[in-house]
Amino acid sequence: MTDDMHPEVAAVLRQAERLQSLMDEQLTKMDSETFTAADESETVEVTLNGHHWLKDVYIQDGLLRLGSETVEDRLNEALQNANAEATESIEADRERLDAVVTEITTDLADKPRE
Repeated sequence: MTDDMHPEVAAVLRQAERLQSLMDEQLTKMDSETFTAADESETVEVTLNGHHWLKDVYIQDGLLRLGSETVEDRLNEALQNANAEATESIEADRERLDAVVTEITTDLADKPRE
């Protein structure tokens, strides 16, 4: 930012940089954080990333002998459990980001006009 920049413009740019930094951190977290959960019988385990993309699946040896419907049910249960964990984490992050956006907009609105 230059010395001849209007103070209000400089303040908005500082807050925009702050918000951009937080958004970059959130994207990095979504790419790197994982959520692993199993079905109730712990015969199937899945891992999702912060985007809810499937990253890994474990199916216990011998489970396939119980039939495709059983495996499907247990896989879906594990997916739902992992998805719930990921959603809970992302909701907490969203609340934190919303609070920062509220703080930024309040700060900018409260600044005296020159």
